[in-house]
Amino acid sequence: MRLERMNGWQDPRFEALWELYEASFPAYENRTLPDQKRAMEDERYHVDLIYEEDQWQGFVMYWQAPGYLYVEHFAVFPCGRGKGYGSKVLTALKEKGQPVLLEIDPPKEEISIRRKGFYERNGFCENPYDYQHIPYKKDDVPHPLVVMTWPEPISEEVYQGFRRFMRDVVMEYSEAKENNNWENILKFD
Repeated sequence: MRLERMNGWQDPRFEALWELYEASFPAYENRTLPDQKRAMEDERYHVDLIYEEDQWQGFVMYWQAPGYLYVEHFAVFPCGRGKGYGSKVLTALKEKGQPVLLEIDPPKEEISIRRKGFYERNGFCENPYDYQHIPYKKDDVPHPLVVMTWPEPISEEVYQGFRRFMRDVVMEYSEAKENNNWENILKFD
């Protein structure tokens, strides 16, 4: 398995990537197409394609944040699921030598419980913070997510830094960035 960085939305594979992206996540968890194209111009943002031999299996989208990697989106084509690519990708990210941070839906139904178990089997820990993800789109509302990290839980200081990174960097590439209710979501001590 190898990861290959996509060097921009002009890449001929981008259209298929975008279709998988939209099919893999609820609409409120996705950027708009123009915002995604802008995000891909930021050097801190990686869109890596997952290959097994010469077969494209999916993607992982992550940010090089100060002191850690933030995995924003991660998906495998349906025909490649259950073949260990997810664990291999997480291993490849861990081998970059930095802590890894990601978010999952609260484990309430079978699929979210299984997803949490998958990350735990891969060494990730749930963090105790009450986290609300800022909406990507102007008409959407914040939604609760669980922050998981590898190799260990993060401190309150790192968590607050993550929230600032989300506000100041990641959400710069969202149509909702001027949303006035962010102040209520992102209260900092």
